[in-house]
Amino acid sequence: MHWSYSRICKRVKWNSIFTYNIIIEGLCKAGKVEDAWKIFCSLDLKGVKPDVITYTTMISGLCKKGLKEEAIALFRKMKEDGPLPDSGTYNTLIRRYLRDGDRAVSAELINEMKSFGFAADASTFGLVTHMLSDGRLNKSFLDMLS
Repeated sequence: MHWSYSRICKRVKWNSIFTYNIIIEGLCKAGKVEDAWKIFCSLDLKGVKPDVITYTTMISGLCKKGLKEEAIALFRKMKEDGPLPDSGTYNTLIRRYLRDGDRAVSAELINEMKSFGFAADASTFGLVTHMLSDGRLNKSFLDMLS
């Protein structure tokens, strides 16, 4: 069965951010980031406030679709309007920027993340280690994460 934005809106009981988070995550995983974005953007109209999971899921979906400018814009909105990003949000963006070879933005995000007391997760450490081993990064990035 094909699940579209309109079909989901008709069938799902929209009663909590938890429900929205599940739907947004499922759509992003299915590559339907545009549909997830429509739902995300409709939250305010429905009187539902996105939480850190909602934002991080949407940022991750945008990153996986290669829409990192949109992802960083949403990250900035998150920092301005709340809720504040958590380590998962930072790690998602750091990995995207590292994969795209943007070391400067990655370093800024790492330093900002650390200033809030967050640490790199196993996936970010793994990516940095892999990129070190094939010469795409230097040891300073590993030191920065420690």
